[in-house]
This record gives sequence, structure tokens and C-alpha cells, in this order.
Amino acid sequence: MNIQSRSSPLPKWLFGIAIVWISVNFLLVISLQEHLSRLIEPNLPHNDHDSGGADADESDVKSSSTSAFDSSPKHFSFDRKIAEDALQKYGRDAIFQPLRAYLEKPLNDTVPGTIDKGNLMDKKPKSEVGRPPKWYVPLPLREGTPDELRVYEYGHKLRSCNDMPAKLPIDRGLGNHIAPNVNNKKTFSKDLDRWEEAKEGSPVMADPFLPWIHDMFPDSTGSVIHLIAQNKRRCNSGKVHWEDIHALEPQVTIMQPVSVKRIDENTAQKLAPELWSDGTSKDPRYRLAPHEEADADGMFTRFICRFKVIDYSKSPPALVTVGETLSTYPYNYEFVNYRKEIGDLSMLTPKGKDNAMFWQAQQRFDCPTPDNDDLRSMIASGEGVLSDGTPSVYLDFIPIRTAPRYGKRMSYFTPDMAGETIQFPTDTFGWGDLAETNVVHVNGSRNKSNPSEKHPPRLMKNGFNARLFWGDSHVIPRVEASGRWQNLPICKPPAAEITDKALVEGQKPAEKKKHKLAACLWASASFTTRGNAQAVSDTTLRLIEWIEFHLLVGFDHIYVYDNTGAHTDEASLESTLFPRFLETEVTRIDWPCRVCNNNIPAHENTGERSSQYAAENSCRARYGPSTEWIASFDTDEYLVPMGDYNSMREVVDDATKDGTQILTFRSTRAIPIHTYMEPFHDHKDCGTETDPTCLSVKPGHLFSEVYNCEFVQPPKPSWSERAKKQLYRSDYVLAHYVHYATVTQGLKQLYRSDYVLAHYVHYATVTQGLVETLEEAKKSNHPWGMHFRESHEADRITDESHQAIMMHTKTTVPEYTTEWKKRCELGFKPPHGQDCRVGFPWPSNNDRGSDRAIPSGQGYNCFTNEKMTTHWLPKLRDAMKKRKSRVEN
Repeated sequence: MNIQSRSSPLPKWLFGIAIVWISVNFLLVISLQEHLSRLIEPNLPHNDHDSGGADADESDVKSSSTSAFDSSPKHFSFDRKIAEDALQKYGRDAIFQPLRAYLEKPLNDTVPGTIDKGNLMDKKPKSEVGRPPKWYVPLPLREGTPDELRVYEYGHKLRSCNDMPAKLPIDRGLGNHIAPNVNNKKTFSKDLDRWEEAKEGSPVMADPFLPWIHDMFPDSTGSVIHLIAQNKRRCNSGKVHWEDIHALEPQVTIMQPVSVKRIDENTAQKLAPELWSDGTSKDPRYRLAPHEEADADGMFTRFICRFKVIDYSKSPPALVTVGETLSTYPYNYEFVNYRKEIGDLSMLTPKGKDNAMFWQAQQRFDCPTPDNDDLRSMIASGEGVLSDGTPSVYLDFIPIRTAPRYGKRMSYFTPDMAGETIQFPTDTFGWGDLAETNVVHVNGSRNKSNPSEKHPPRLMKNGFNARLFWGDSHVIPRVEASGRWQNLPICKPPAAEITDKALVEGQKPAEKKKHKLAACLWASASFTTRGNAQAVSDTTLRLIEWIEFHLLVGFDHIYVYDNTGAHTDEASLESTLFPRFLETEVTRIDWPCRVCNNNIPAHENTGERSSQYAAENSCRARYGPSTEWIASFDTDEYLVPMGDYNSMREVVDDATKDGTQILTFRSTRAIPIHTYMEPFHDHKDCGTETDPTCLSVKPGHLFSEVYNCEFVQPPKPSWSERAKKQLYRSDYVLAHYVHYATVTQGLKQLYRSDYVLAHYVHYATVTQGLVETLEEAKKSNHPWGMHFRESHEADRITDESHQAIMMHTKTTVPEYTTEWKKRCELGFKPPHGQDCRVGFPWPSNNDRGSDRAIPSGQGYNCFTNEKMTTHWLPKLRDAMKKRKSRVEN
């Protein structure tokens, strides 16, 4: 059969169907356009200057949003060539998104005038600490609108990833500080303007729920963004600063996890119709919910993490939201606090003298990256950072605001962590009745259950009662109506050859680590000691010698956090380090933020050295994953291999075989040897030119040579542990604070370098054993108790004669040697504070012979390290000579 084609008129019924089909598609297109327009981020709220706000300049980049609540957020793809072409075509200013802080008013969560400050005259942190204020329950809703937020922009300071982390809004910067960091009596409650501080320095005092961020970076897989912060509440202590300390309580609150459940916009409107909404967004909403109702990733969180990217396929490029996640902690700070002490212990007290809880100084918050096609791989590779440093990915960091929890009785755990009933051996503070007598029930419907939900009984039999304090319908405000950090730039991950994935998959970490041994230094070309007691300007010479020595004894890499910018704008350590040292040996991180409190420890306002502690926190988090052993030292502290050891690498290898996770070095102060010194008079306490009474070190000698003289022979006395330093496996210590490992892996005995989760200069403050839950202990057949103590097998004091010793060569300034002839004379009994500060070594280190003094009458008083003298100093001189020759040629 032949089939022929012929034309014929279109039937009327078919024509009608075509018209309807075209009309329906037209309406669908219009509807889609309207939907997309509603997803565009709203304009920045305008703030009048009279209200203390700052107008934030709009970027030329278009802003749009996709639904992060959708299980399949908008597909994200990235093409570096298209991105670079867009940069060339539109310029940086049309693409870069400036960092902003949106500041929210304080919570209306407590009854005014009901707080008991405690005894502010008592300097003991745990004595007469007062009583918390009464709380409104359930927690009142935050009914603010976007227009009520104050907005401050920092794009004029932080202009690209090349400025990270140095130009994060941490403080006002050199020459612009309005309050001293020594003997400071100025407070924001009386003298200072918190809004001016937010504009010129940091917004944290104006909105203390915002973390005081010092650094942020992705991990090597691009799957997590780490935010490194300091607890600003710890900057001051004492009665003068009590109002400020009280206002900064949220700095501790953000370390206490909350639990949340995702809900949609309709549910949010039904539960809390009072809250602001534009009525169109499809982004997820959240409500505070007890553990048994919370989402799996919302059990222990505190921040909403909103990820945004530049879509270079659009013309001009557009800023789009690609997902929201909930923050995590590297470990549960509240659980650590619970296990730190047998008795009661509170993360904060009304009195505010909380400096003893030094493991709360350092903070780290993590934001999981949405698993959105190219997003993680682009972050991990660093490809999203364009050729001029412009980032393609940004993070909004939104705190979930609640009242703080006081004492162990308000701990918020699940039964697997500490059992169905939390143990409370004592009620030190008399706060056992807070949940009964310190609450004021609010009239209204906030405490009524949602009839569509059935609430199972709480799993915990005691501890924090989430339903009492939060109710059933506490909906968190929309992001646009919430105080937050906006447009935190996500830059390149630290250079590392190891990935967390490799560890998870069971590969041996030792085979993946880039380094076996690394050190962190916080240094400056010049600085003043605590209390501004003395100015130190020999750091650059010290730094060169220190790095050379530690490379010589087996350290693979040195990370130098350069704090010079906090003291002068005329120099940095850049020219000191390079090209002298290779980039494979040394990394410099610009770190110009100032120490917030430089008072001596005995001062009424003890405070703490925030910049130094944040640098250590950053270094451990940034570079710990790529090294097996890591430590933070000062440039006057030398680790010297002793006995048969000719390298610190050999020392840590044997320590690893023995199951040691932390090597502890006792510290005593060495003194300069008399033969390396010369007369000095150029100080008011040092006599005259014709009759100098002081000594200064002669130029041309090595510091490790001059100060090779200790008052005591090994082993050093137990009291010298107060200023100890530690070299630790970075997999084992989770937190470290100056001298102590405060949180460690403990009983888990992981033989990887992520044992220390945090480190605070001298102490590993958090280790995995401390964070091991009851259920984990049962599975591993470990003993478990409320109170955790670190294993002596894991933390060992070094054998100073046969393993390694630390030589502390702290500078002795000339005025400290005044009247040295008299003070160092054999038999002289000096008054307090007038000890001999000049070294006269015992001949052959023998203090038992009849010869007790040099011919001029000064008594022998110190011992030299013979291995340093005969073995290491010749090698050091030779290494420095060879490097100088290489640099000159």
C-alpha cells in the first residue's frame, strides 16, 4: 500500500487544543519568573546613622536564592575559565561580596534586676560566685525585623582572600585602639561606644552572639569549613569590667549546643505568626526542639551555615544560595566541662571570674559543606579563588540564640553520653533548684503543644529541660531577620597531602602525613612583655637562630604567625624569613591582631593573651592534619635532643613506639653567662659611663650559647611544670592551652596525629579520652567515670639527661643585672627581687669541689648543657654559615 502525503486544513478541535497548550505554558513561564524574583535576596536593610547603624553599600552582583530545604538543592557547577573571563569583563568590584555583620538586639530572656553578682572583691573564681537571673519560660520569641538590624560592612578592609586571615575585623588595628591592654579601666558600659567599636573594629561587643573570628578555612576535602575564634568574655576580669563581662555571656552560650528541628514556612507561620516573614521564601525554617524530636544533624548545633556562590554563567554574575547546613563542634564543650572536675563546675558564673576555665578560651565551630555537585571539589582544590584572590564561595554564619546554661545540673546530654541520669556529686554553687525557683512562666500559648505532634517523654531523667525552657513552638527567625556574619569568604584550604577521607577509610596516617614534626611560632619583630615591663627588639635575630636550630634537630616545618603588625607598621618578618629560608621549611601567616589583655598574671584584671592563643588554635587546626607531631613554642625555647639521640625525630619515633602521645618539657629560666657580657650604663638603673653597674650581652654570640646556663641540673624540679611546654601527636590532643593538653583522645589511644583537638600554648586542653561517652566506653570495654584524668602513659615528662630537654633562654635585659658584682658575690643574701641574674658556670659542672667562686668573688651558680656546647652549637654555627652563603650567592 502506497502512503501519500497531502496537506489539509487543521481541524478546529485540534486548533483549540494548541491555543490552550500555548496559553498554559505562557502562564507557567510567567509564574516561574515571579517565583525566581521572590527568591532574590532582599535588599540590605537601611539603617539611619542616627540609630548607630552603618549603611552597607550594595554590590553590583545580582543576588538570587534556591531552596536549601529541598532535598535536591540547585545543581552547582564551576568552570574556572568562565569565572576568570567574567572577572576580566566585569571587574572585581562587580563580583566580590563584602563581609558584613548584622547586629541584633539582646534577648528578652531574663527578669531585670534579678541577678546576684556575687562577691566581686573575692579574687577566687569559685568562691561566692552569685546566682543567675530569673528566666522567662518558655524562651520569648525574637520578633525583630530586617529593618531593625544594624549593619556594618568591612569590605574596605578585607578585599580578597589575599587579606585572609589578617584583615578579619578582630580589633581596630595599630594606632586606632581606644583602650589600653594594660591597666585598662575603660569599659563599654561607661566610657566606650560599642557601635563605634563595631564600625572601626569588631562587632562582638555590640552583638556577643557573633563569634570573635580570628581565622577560617576549609579542610583538605572541602567538606567542612573551620572557624577559629576566641572567647572575648575572657579578655577582662574583675569588678571594674563586670558590666562588660556580663554583657558578653553569649560568648560562652555559643559553646553550649542546642537541638533543632527543620520545619517549612507554613508550619513556622502556624507556630509563630508573630515572626517576620516575607511570605514567599521556600528556605528551611527551624524550631528549638528536645533531642528526641530534633533532626539527626540538629542534635548538637548552634549556628545555621548558609552557603552562597557566584554563578558565573549569568550575565552579570549572580550570587546564589546553594544550601544550608547546621554547625557542628570539634567536641562537645559542655560535656568536657562536665567531665573536668569531680565537683560542680559551671561554664560561666554571674561573678564572671571564669579565667580558671582556660579550656573555654579557644573556640572552633565547623560548617559542613552541602554535598552539591562541584561545590566541595571546587573548595578543596582552591579553584574557586580567582587569580586576583576574589573568592567564589561565601558563608553566612547565623547564631541560634538562647539563654546560657549554668552549672552541671543544667547539662544538656543524651543518655549515651553520661547515662540516663547525670551524676551531680555536689552542689557547690547552690544552684540545684534553678529549674524550679529561677523561672518565671510567661502567659500565652508559647508553652502549648502543637496538636499535630505527639511528644514522647524526655529520654534524660534530669539535666536541662528543653521543653520547659524552650516550649514547643519556639521558631527561629528567618535568616534575613537574624543577627549574623554575612559573606565570610571561603578561601583555599591549607596545603596538605592528607585527607580526612584517608583516615576514615583505614589507611595508615603515618604514610599520609606530610610532616613528622612541625612547630608553631607566634612572633613579632618587636613587642613588650606582660605589663609592658620591658620592650624586646631582638626577636628577628632570635627567630633566625631558633628556626635554624630546630630544622637542624629534625623539625620538618615551622609555621610563623607574624604579630609584628600589632606593634609597628614599618616592618614585618617577611624579609627576615625569606629568601633566607625555603618555603618548604617555613610558612609565614600575617597575624596583626593585638593581645586584648597584657596584664601580668597577678593583676586584678588578669585577662589573657588572645592573639597568641588564637594563633596556636589556628596553627593546630590548620596544620595539625598534615603533621604527626606538633608543638607551639616561643623563640626563646629550644628543644635539645640528649643522650644518644641526635634528632627530635628519633625522640618522637621512640615515643610513638612506647604509646606516648604527649611529651612534656619542664621549664626553668636560663641566665646569660658572664664571659659573653660587657659593661652597660645606658639606663637609669645602670650607673654612669665611667662607672657602669649593669651588663649586656656582647654582639656576635648565639642566644643558645649565651644562655646555656641553668641554676639546676637535670632532672628539673616539679615546680618547673608550671611553665612546661608540650610536643604532642596532633591526632590525640583536641585542645591545648598554653601549658596543658586539656582535651585528649585519652583511653582511645589513637595512633594518629589528630589526638589533640585543641592546644593552649603550654597545655593540651582537650583530648579524646575526655570526650569519650559512656556508650563509646562500653563498646570499647573501657572503664568510664564522670571525672576523667589523663593517662600517665599517654603524657610523659621527658628524661632530660637521656631523651630531650627544653632550654628557656628568655632575654635578661641589662637593668635586671644592676649591681651584679654585689648581688652575685659568694655568700651574699639578696633581698626579695634582687637575685643575681648573671651566670657563673661551675667548672666541669661540678658543684661539690672546694672551688666556689671566680677570682673577683662572684660565686659559681649555674650548670651548662655539655651536649649543647660540644655537639649542637658547632653544628648550628656551620648550618647558619652555609645558609648565609647560599642566600648571598
